[in-house]
Formats: sequence, structure tokens, C-alpha cells
Amino acid sequence: MKRALVLALVIASTPAVADDTKARAVALFEEGIKELKAGNFEQACASLKQSNELHADSGTRGSLARCYEKLGKIMSSWKLWVDLSSTAPKNLRADAAANAAKLEPRVPKYVLKYSLGTSPRLSITIDGAAVDPTPNVAVAIDPGKYTIEANAAGYTGWKHEFTVVEGKTEEIEIPVLVRPKPEPQPQPKPIEQGPAPTSSRRTIGFWTMGAGGAVLLGGVVMGVIAKGRYDDAKDLCGGDIDVCDPTRLDESQAKVDSARTAGNFATVGVIVGSAAVVTGLVLFVTAPKAKQAVAISPVLGTDSAGVVVRGGF
Repeated sequence: MKRALVLALVIASTPAVADDTKARAVALFEEGIKELKAGNFEQACASLKQSNELHADSGTRGSLARCYEKLGKIMSSWKLWVDLSSTAPKNLRADAAANAAKLEPRVPKYVLKYSLGTSPRLSITIDGAAVDPTPNVAVAIDPGKYTIEANAAGYTGWKHEFTVVEGKTEEIEIPVLVRPKPEPQPQPKPIEQGPAPTSSRRTIGFWTMGAGGAVLLGGVVMGVIAKGRYDDAKDLCGGDIDVCDPTRLDESQAKVDSARTAGNFATVGVIVGSAAVVTGLVLFVTAPKAKQAVAISPVLGTDSAGVVVRGGF
């Protein structure tokens, strides 16, 4: 019945060739029929499809439907027969509808499964071709292996391979897409600032205290020497300089004079040394302290930028 229908469609619908386009379409149709009879279904379907694109008619579409069935493209064949059941010449529509009804149980389908409430607006493709993203609707498809992809602006895409076979419905579960985690921004190394130079005022104060201490120590030593010489003079006079033995008076007087000179040096040393120590201490204590090291770290984030300063001031 199917062969008779195809031949009838060809006879009923093939017009007289009036131009080169139609002539090319007829040539491709005849080539497709020849390849179909030879069992070369891939080449036959390609030729018949090209012929129908150049000049569409019911005869070519009927032959292409028959070829698609031989090639295993059940959905493509069924779809053409359904179309012919309403567009072919009226006396042939019943046969086209019968062929469509015969193929319908063999047509595979796929159903998209995902939650509209938790998934973003999806863009879905199958083998790179956009498809209707409406979930829970059975959609006819030719048997075979496919790759499905789901994408949404600002979300990480999802990719999956699935296989459909004749007469079966494949349910495809699409997970909820998630936003990608922001990649951590590399943080620049801190810019280290070394300690400030030591204040010169502190240095002067330190050395002034040292010099004053040395003078003060010298004054104390001279005081000890002065006391020792005065004690020697008293010993020469028997313990009392005022009643000194005349024979020892000159020697005792020399000791007293030496003690007086040492005592003068001691007094000056103690006064000057003490003053220098106090002055140096004041300079040292009141001098500005050296700043501690400061670390300046730029900080970069996904929503902000700034610097972090660490250290003492």
C-alpha cells in the first residue's frame, strides 16, 4: 500500500518542469528513488530532502517519509506522514494518515524534568539546536544518542548525554543551576616600611649622660684623693694641723695644699658631671621615639577595595 501511495503521489503532484530549479529538483528526486531502491538510504534521503527543498510536492515528501523510515528516523517519517494526511491530494490523505498511525507507537519521546520555582530561566539545546524548555511535555524525537545542555545567564551550565530508542519516552532530569563561586583575588604582598632613623636628640642625650657620668666619677675620685691627702697632713702633725710640729710644718702644708687643689677639682667635677648627667637624661627621655615598622597591605575583594595598615605609631 505504501509503495502504491508514493507512486500515486508522484503521478498526482509532480508538475511539468518549467525551469532549471524544477529540473534540478526532478533530477534529485529520480536519483533519490534510485538510491532508495538500491538500499543506499543515507544518500537517498539526502537527495530527496534536497529535491523537496528546491521544489516541494507531495510525491517527494512521501518518498522522503518512506526513506526516513528505512534509515531509522521514525519521528521524521511519522511527521511527514502526519503532514501529508492534511496536505496531500484528498484521495491520498487516508493512506497518509494510516501510515502515520502505524508509525506513531514507534516514535520515541523525551520529557524535560525540572522545577520552575527553583531554576532560573533556562536556555536548552539538544545537539546545539534550541528546543522548547517547557518541562513535563513529551516531545517526539528520532532514535539515537544526543547531548543536551542547559544554561542561564549568571549560572554554571549543565551538560548531559542521553539515548532514546523506538517506542520509549526518556525523562531528562535537569538539576537546579547554581551561580559560580567567585575566584579568590590574589592579594598583593604588603609594602614594608622600615623603622625611622633614631632621633639625633636621643643620641646627643645618650652621649651627654655618658660624658657627664665620666666627669662625675672623676670628681668623686678627686674627692677621695683630696680626703686622703688631708688625712696624711693631719698624720704628719700628730692628728692636729693647728699644733703641728715646726719640723713637719712645711711637709704638712704641702699635703694640705695638694688636698685643697684635689678638692677643688672634685667639687667642679661633681657639679659639672651631675649637671651633664641630668641634661643628657632630659634630652634622652624627651626625644621623639622611633616609629615602629609599618606594613601597608592592599586588599582586593569582589565588591570592594582598600588598604590595611599594621604597626605602631
